[in-house]
Amino acid sequence: MTSTTPDWRIELLKEHPRLFHGLIDRPYAAEGYPNCEEGWRDLLERCCARIEAALADGGALRVLQIKEKFGALRFYWSGDMPDAAKAKVEEAIALAVARSTCTCEICGAEGRLHCDSGLLMTRCAAHAQGHPVPEKPVWENVTISRVGADGSKTVIVKRRRYVRETDSFVEIDSLIIGEGG
Repeated sequence: MTSTTPDWRIELLKEHPRLFHGLIDRPYAAEGYPNCEEGWRDLLERCCARIEAALADGGALRVLQIKEKFGALRFYWSGDMPDAAKAKVEEAIALAVARSTCTCEICGAEGRLHCDSGLLMTRCAAHAQGHPVPEKPVWENVTISRVGADGSKTVIVKRRRYVRETDSFVEIDSLIIGEGG
């Protein structure tokens, strides 16, 4: 007797038909079919649930591509929604990306970036290949985003640290860069 394990990626597509559009008879060819390992399943399930919640008040989103690149999650999408929903969608994706940088893509345990023959991958100690990529002290799990200030040439740079235990960001500080540099 042959036993087949359901593909978690197909289950994700089925659970979120509002986000994933594709071929029902060939889900592997569906647009947005996740091209990553099972270790990132949980973070993608959280991300999709957060996106669905953001769209509860209106709007539409289509997942175009989900993949691993340079050891981190890449989540490409298009959609039309109110600004408040868009901000929530972008935050959901930012959290998933940040979590992917400290989560083993193979098993989901806490991990870090490794390099093996020029290939970058996030792995735990048990699945590590190559050598760990050195981190700058105090820059672990820090993300930087730029926000324009009301149409002016001023840019606000937000630095946030991802906290894996709470699956959230903590703001470190902000830098304001004006026209003078």
